[in-house]
Amino acid sequence: MKKLMIALVSASLLFACSQEKSVEERYLYEGDKIVDVETGDEYLLEESEEEFILVHKDGSTEVIPMEETPFFGTTLSDEYVNDWKKSLEARKDLLLEEKKNKLKDARRARYAEFTDEELMDKFQKMHNDKEDMTLQMDLIAELVERGAISDEDAPDLLEIDPELINFDIEIEAPESR
Repeated sequence: MKKLMIALVSASLLFACSQEKSVEERYLYEGDKIVDVETGDEYLLEESEEEFILVHKDGSTEVIPMEETPFFGTTLSDEYVNDWKKSLEARKDLLLEEKKNKLKDARRARYAEFTDEELMDKFQKMHNDKEDMTLQMDLIAELVERGAISDEDAPDLLEIDPELINFDIEIEAPESR
């Protein structure tokens, strides 16, 4: 009887230990990747939320569709994709803000030698001559940035609807006039 009990306990322990890990135990979400703790493989989203880049432990890579990942449909993949989207959106916002700052810096440098009055005279001449609206808007943007005119006055000076104003425009340096 003693041998039978030992055999049963050993068999149950062996059976319990041989069970596969659950998806949540085997795949861990670490920073910007999902890691397979058994094989060391890493799953990354880079360009699309439809495909993962699988980086094997030996450094080789392959692209696999999201549906073919072993953790597809679990909260792990949903959480990862949501975090990836938030991170991507944050990066886009940061790049957009950097671009806007570069545009402002370039405009500031373009008009650094002019006083507010000279810029206003230049704008009025361009406006009366019906010159390129982009250049007119650029001049008004600099005057707004300097505080010489208000945001509310800009549409009236340009004689356009407020919805059409875009001060974040990229232009080549205007010709001297």
